[in-house]
Amino acid sequence: MIRTIQNIKAFGVFSGFRWPSGLPEFKQFNVIYGWNYSGKTTLSRAFRCFELKERHSDFTDAEVQLKADEGQLHQLSTLHTAPELRVFNTDFVRENLRFEFGSALPVLVLGAVDIAKQKALKANKDERQELTTSKKSNERRREKRQLAIDKALTRYARDFIKNPLGVPNYDKTRFEPLVIKCKTKPESYLQDEEALRQCLSVFRSTEKKPALSTKEMTLSSVVEQKEKATSLLARVVTASNPIPRLKEDPAVESWVNEGRPLHVGKDTCEFCAQRLPADLMDQLSAHFSADYDNLMAELSGLATEIQAAEAEQIQLDHKADFYPNLSHRFIGEKKELDKLLRFRKGALESLRRVLEAKKTQAFTRLECPPVEDPAAQITSAVEAINKTISEHNKRTAEFDKNREEAFTKLEKHYAALFVREEQYVQQLQQVADLKVTIDEEGSKLGKLDEGIRTLEEALSEASKGAERINELLAACFGKGDLRIAVSADNRFQILRGQDIAKNLSEGEETAIAFAYFMTRVQDGRHPLGDTIVVVDDPVSSLDANHIFNTYALIKTQLAGCHQLFILTHSFEFYNLIREWAFEDEGEKKPLANWNKWGVFLVKRRDDGKAVLEDIPKELLKFKSEYHYLFSTLYHFGKPGAGDFDCLLSLPNIVRRFMEAFGGIMIPSYMGLKKKMERLFPNEVERERVWKFINYYSHNITITRSLTIPDMSECKAVVKACLGAVEKWSSDYFKDIQIEVA
Repeated sequence: MIRTIQNIKAFGVFSGFRWPSGLPEFKQFNVIYGWNYSGKTTLSRAFRCFELKERHSDFTDAEVQLKADEGQLHQLSTLHTAPELRVFNTDFVRENLRFEFGSALPVLVLGAVDIAKQKALKANKDERQELTTSKKSNERRREKRQLAIDKALTRYARDFIKNPLGVPNYDKTRFEPLVIKCKTKPESYLQDEEALRQCLSVFRSTEKKPALSTKEMTLSSVVEQKEKATSLLARVVTASNPIPRLKEDPAVESWVNEGRPLHVGKDTCEFCAQRLPADLMDQLSAHFSADYDNLMAELSGLATEIQAAEAEQIQLDHKADFYPNLSHRFIGEKKELDKLLRFRKGALESLRRVLEAKKTQAFTRLECPPVEDPAAQITSAVEAINKTISEHNKRTAEFDKNREEAFTKLEKHYAALFVREEQYVQQLQQVADLKVTIDEEGSKLGKLDEGIRTLEEALSEASKGAERINELLAACFGKGDLRIAVSADNRFQILRGQDIAKNLSEGEETAIAFAYFMTRVQDGRHPLGDTIVVVDDPVSSLDANHIFNTYALIKTQLAGCHQLFILTHSFEFYNLIREWAFEDEGEKKPLANWNKWGVFLVKRRDDGKAVLEDIPKELLKFKSEYHYLFSTLYHFGKPGAGDFDCLLSLPNIVRRFMEAFGGIMIPSYMGLKKKMERLFPNEVERERVWKFINYYSHNITITRSLTIPDMSECKAVVKACLGAVEKWSSDYFKDIQIEVA
């Protein structure tokens, strides 16, 4: 689809145009409204360049760039890549139809009409229509039955399993395979009332506790610590010249050893501040040998190691983590383990105390106290606890298994219930039978289509084109007095009755041209579903009845095109298209949220260039052209108001409003000029309004077409017209004011 007109350069009133920021993109269906001379036909000519794959002869240097889906660009420099377009505008009419001779070029020029084949073609098409109707009916029946099955599956999955059993995301896709599995023998899967209650109870149970991890005996060996302690306790320090008083008093010995490093290099006692004997430090070094220092370091290291072993623990779970019947056993097992751990800690404390004692008796051999290592008992206690944990975990695993088994039985029970209560097998058979019928009808249709295609290729394309135009003309005029016939030289003849039609009205010419265009669009050269159709003012000079018929043609014949653009200046026709859009989109939905329709306004700015804008809310708001015309004049006539953009179309607006108002208030058969004598009693004012709407709304000369109405003159005329309405009926004036407020 075409999404935007990125830019247009040097193409008439579209000069330097760029797609406005914030303007919505084109949709599948698009209506572009604008007054005469606003640029609609110029825009359609830009589109037609892409249809014809050639530049416009009047704008050879122009640039037009269209942006399609996924950002693809189409431009005049690469016309060969353009999408398939069909454009109806005045250029199309001029190039294809010549009304002054009552004839037009045929759609195609091929062989003569074969009457027998035409009858056979009609019979085949009638049969195809009946078969197509039957096939569509059977397809609807099949879809309806399948939809009923799908809805029932969804309902059962939701109402029997997902909601009551609390199974999130359970839907038809999980339930249907079970139904298929149970459809042969549903009775074998149905549960009796007691079994069903038991399954529900097991599945809904909430007693499950998490699985627990087993424990390991990772404590340090007391035996190894005892062996290390025994070795250190048996060591006796040797000194080259021991000091008797220190050897005899371990406490003083230890105190002196600690203070010795504080006096290195000093000659004064740090304790009594007296002068140290000159040989004291040498005497102490002879007493505290390297062997002594090494023993003290090893004793301290082992004491620290044993202290760390005392702090070791075996982390256990809380009694509440176990099932109630296992919790009491765990409490007893934990109590036994705690007792063993306390015994172990006591043994290690005994070793650590004797090591501390050894520090004060470095010159004496000490015996290691008798301590026992309860490692074997602790291992047995841990194994007992692990056995309890294993039983706990087994129950947890079986809990899930039992719950899963219960859920499987419930699923199959409800699936079997579905098969029985919804008559699933019978419904499937009906769907299958319909599919067979549809396939058979499809095969017959394929053969009919082939036969019809063969007949159509053999028939005269010109005759088919004439027949199609006549069908569309009958739809447009509601009667068959104006028709198309094929002449001997395969040219279209326009007939009224049996005579060549001459002096066609402008409305008749418009209707014939549009019918001819519709035939071209549907000539089979390109699928309608792949074609972009642009229609510029197809209701020019048509009366109200024909406008409705033309609208109906577009809606019924072009709704299936790939993309549709409708450009019009007729508010009545725009209003019909707007109602069509409301049917598709919803009247109360904001325009910004429309999915299929885009509605735009094309207008001339005061610099003479044309632009595309969002459709004003007034044009969506008013269902009556009369209300819109009054609203335009009413707001234009307010003090300080007056849009310069509106000046070109204002004379048309004034004329059309006064014609409508005069027709409503003075229904007698007379023209607007006669009615103005009653609407404007003041002769000067009446003449001023009359000249204004006639001079500016009918551009029959080049001078007038280049004239822009004066703002002050416009203001005065609008004021006079609004005053005439108010003087005619002040209550009516107030009421219509409220309508357009």
